[in-house]
Amino acid sequence: MKFSRLILIASVLGVCIAGCKKDSFTSRDTSKLKPTPVDSTPPDPTLVMFDPADETTDWEISGGNGQIDNAAKKEGAACLSSVIKAGDNDGYQHFIKRRPTAVNPKLSKEECQFVFWLYVSDASQLRGDGQIEISSSGKSDQNEAYWDFGSIAGSLKNGWNEVMLNLNTSQSSGGDIDLSAVNFFRIYFWSKQPRAADYTIKVDYLRFRKRPPINVQFANCDQTDNWEMAGGTGQIDKSNKKEGAASLKATIVKTEDYMHFIFRRPESINPGLTRANGIFRFWFYVSDVNELKNNDGQIELTSSGQSDKAEMNWNLDQIIPNLKSGWNELKLELSKGNENGSDPLDLSKPNFFRVYLWAKSKPHSSDLDLRVDDFRFIEK
Repeated sequence: MKFSRLILIASVLGVCIAGCKKDSFTSRDTSKLKPTPVDSTPPDPTLVMFDPADETTDWEISGGNGQIDNAAKKEGAACLSSVIKAGDNDGYQHFIKRRPTAVNPKLSKEECQFVFWLYVSDASQLRGDGQIEISSSGKSDQNEAYWDFGSIAGSLKNGWNEVMLNLNTSQSSGGDIDLSAVNFFRIYFWSKQPRAADYTIKVDYLRFRKRPPINVQFANCDQTDNWEMAGGTGQIDKSNKKEGAASLKATIVKTEDYMHFIFRRPESINPGLTRANGIFRFWFYVSDVNELKNNDGQIELTSSGQSDKAEMNWNLDQIIPNLKSGWNELKLELSKGNENGSDPLDLSKPNFFRVYLWAKSKPHSSDLDLRVDDFRFIEK
């Protein structure tokens, strides 16, 4: 089984020689070696195997060069490996599994996650097109749940990657999948052309499990890339942060009264949340909350790449009165955000954030420092 643990038992070999006088000696073993610690992590009780990828039975791997790899595996006895040859002008690859019997993860679409290991020899050489598919029809494009390959391609690194796909973020093709009878898997994609060397791809350990609670980072605030702070005062602050390497700091100087933080994500993100169960959470610092104007300003989240379009917002007059000087953890429930009914936020692809606010007066008594850190989508 993939989830069995190999237990290494260290034993001491006692040697007795017949006919010799038994003497006592101080042990000369100075190695100080100890038995390898046993992995005590219990197996996930919700895990249901789709395929261990230990053999090529019922697998189809394009190019005809698919093989079992017993050495460079991720789990179990082996993985499945294939190569896109340097001279292959197409650069295409697929792995297809047709199960003779269906698998029932015994989970709802809302709570189910499909997980597998994917190895790529050079992540920079992957194109973004292609798909990852599972179906209950025994073939693609019918009763299918799928995810665009581009949604994971940008996050892949060289070597092994654990791909975790929530069923509630999947799209459907040819009708909804019957999640109690999954019998088909396909991943297909292309490498960039031309390539100077062979390109190796491997898959291993395909399974279903109950997904962990959603916790998806929207922005880490460790650098100023794609951020805009009013007044040109924005900077990285490595000394006063809440999470990670740094926070982002900006200052409303004494002679001014306005500030905004704007973040434009180069790529949208799908947190897999609904308005009913979702929270947009981040850390917000204010050096002196008494200097803030408490009846104006907004926090905005959009899927349009700009303000006031496909937007959800929260008014700061409901938030500032509850802030304290220093760091505050803001948890904004998606169910309580304001939206334009004809132009709502597309929750599958938020890509823009803005908070704007004012000091009480202009000028004010001292510089007012503001910081933000660690933006996340979390589940109630």
